[in-house]
Amino acid sequence: MIKLEGINPVTEALKSGRLVSLVIGDKWLQNYRVKDLVDKAEKTGISFEIVSAEKINQVSVTGHHQGIIGYVRAPKNWSFKQILSETERELCVLILDHVQDPQNLGAILRTCEATMVDTVLIPKKGSVGVTPTVHRVSMGGSIYVPVFQQSLYTAVKLLQTEGVEVIGLDQGGGEIYYDTDLSGAVAFVAGGESRSVSSSLLDKCDRVVRIPMHGRLESLNVSIATSIVLYERIRQLSLS
Repeated sequence: MIKLEGINPVTEALKSGRLVSLVIGDKWLQNYRVKDLVDKAEKTGISFEIVSAEKINQVSVTGHHQGIIGYVRAPKNWSFKQILSETERELCVLILDHVQDPQNLGAILRTCEATMVDTVLIPKKGSVGVTPTVHRVSMGGSIYVPVFQQSLYTAVKLLQTEGVEVIGLDQGGGEIYYDTDLSGAVAFVAGGESRSVSSSLLDKCDRVVRIPMHGRLESLNVSIATSIVLYERIRQLSLS
């Protein structure tokens, strides 16, 4: 089961039809959005428990539950290869090389849901997983965008075999991102907070693009950088 904390993530879980149960703090029952979720849970047969503020604070992992915690069924049949074979439109994959900050991963998943990203790939080691904090920061994006842990090198090879262009994001890239065609089946590779994409992984990319920096700083936060490129892809798709 996946634990979601906060009004927005729980609301999205309810919309998705995967919400199983709720824990509600009695202190927050006067909040109209919490009350609305309780009313909808009653109508749809979702079980819920009303507990004290002390109890829900104990259950919470993030400390930002807004008086409501939801439990969601994890999807059973997701697999990277299945997504690769069944996606009917042009595939979009995001590969994250050692993103360790849950705030960043959560923000990235929120953007991914808004920009039609089919899946996010992270390494098996050295990366944050999809934690309760990630779920909360994603505001429901983590419910809709599957995240797989696997060898990034194997994933890149498989994607290229399937005709997906792999594009690295790095300030040493030879092309500016908006001068590059991003509208086809594509996988973007972005680095974590403490380093850019590893040189060995960057070498496997079909091309490397950069975001121009006009100030004194050398690079952007990974969640901001991926958002910029993903929305440029959406812009290009709208023109094609």
